[in-house]
Amino acid sequence: MRFLYKRPRMEQIKEELDTVMDVMVSDVFVYLDLFVFSFIFTFLLSPILQSLALSVLFCLGTYSLFSCVYFFVITRKEKKIKL
Repeated sequence: MRFLYKRPRMEQIKEELDTVMDVMVSDVFVYLDLFVFSFIFTFLLSPILQSLALSVLFCLGTYSLFSCVYFFVITRKEKKIKL
């Protein structure tokens, strides 16, 4: 069976990995992940939060906090490295 399967060339593998890495580190994907993580964090703390309005505010607050940390720490650090 091994002779039927032709291994791809290293150039093709590198191109595919570069494409995947570009998607994984894109800002849109990171902000989407931050929103999902803040929603999960809010959902896990739902027994402590007293109302739905407070839960929504907490979710938005954690999302904005995580987004600000990503923007000011990671994005600024990457821009300094590129300069």
